[in-house]
Amino acid sequence: MTSFLTNVMGFISHAPTASSIASEVKFAADLINGISLVAFILVEGVLIYFVIRYRRKKGEPDKQTLYLTHHTTAEIIWTVLPTMILGVIFYYGVASFIKLRDMPKDGEVIQLTARQWIWDIKYPYCVKNAKTNAEKCIKLTTKNVNPTAEAPNRLQDAAQKEQTRFVVAKGRKYVMQMVSTDVIHSFTIPAFYVKQDVVPGLTSRLWFEPTVVGEFVITCNEYCGDKHSGMLGVVQVMEQADFDRWKAAQLVGLQKELDQDASGGPVDETALIAKGKELYGAKGCLACHNVTGAAGGAGPSFKGLFGKEEILTNGKIKVDEAYLKESMLKPAAKVVKGFAPMPNMGVEESDTKALVAYIKSLK
Repeated sequence: MTSFLTNVMGFISHAPTASSIASEVKFAADLINGISLVAFILVEGVLIYFVIRYRRKKGEPDKQTLYLTHHTTAEIIWTVLPTMILGVIFYYGVASFIKLRDMPKDGEVIQLTARQWIWDIKYPYCVKNAKTNAEKCIKLTTKNVNPTAEAPNRLQDAAQKEQTRFVVAKGRKYVMQMVSTDVIHSFTIPAFYVKQDVVPGLTSRLWFEPTVVGEFVITCNEYCGDKHSGMLGVVQVMEQADFDRWKAAQLVGLQKELDQDASGGPVDETALIAKGKELYGAKGCLACHNVTGAAGGAGPSFKGLFGKEEILTNGKIKVDEAYLKESMLKPAAKVVKGFAPMPNMGVEESDTKALVAYIKSLK
């Protein structure tokens, strides 16, 4: 029976296990599925046997069914045996759940913001400018891989290959502190066997310790709107030495940006526009604001927007740098007439300069 159950459980799930907790969670899930399958086969098998064995045959006279008040042995078996099985399920389920909810004190805390329909990730690795005391931290934003108005024939598989990588080190523990800016999402890494709902107004947490080098998919397991299926991501697990090199390169780039901002010297406008274009896609602006001038979007088109006079719900305003910056940081401050207030897209002040430069270039 044990060998049979093991074979059944192996047949049920062949998913990879790439974290320190994955094997235990997988075993608990496979155990439940295996017991359920065996119970189903036994119950249905007995039912089918009785239907065939004790069916009324053609021409057979009527018989009165035996009246049985009880059967002590049978009642003990069907009470004690299921209780023991449920006790086993409870033990393995609770044991793995407690480990999942016991956040390691030595885990590195990473901030994650979920929003329709991407993940914003902020590492605790930052640099500062000594003169201005300005700070920048390593931040990553995933891309929604659904087709867009600009790329209606884009395939998810092809877009996923260009996805932003959430980079972590093998053998290091991470604690994800997660918030949502809009609706309920569910951050899930199937290969790590971790999943946690991210609810607006609450801070959710989960942890994992990668044990296998490679790339693994991130999914949202809670329907969160019409582009939910494209809310994917990739977590890339590196060896510690490779991760340290990646981290150092990211910090060097951030330090250069900070020093350039503080110097007040000439700005490379072409590079700034290119960065703004990248942020435009990363922050999900394209979901509402097209760059072709076409009407009918959820928000005004960005093409030719700079310098234009917009009619607001409570007056008029000329679209300048100050207005664009305010709209990015405080979306509900000034709302264009005929459109709903823009949700918080996770734009930070350090992003606004590049985004404004990109919008200004769309003449």
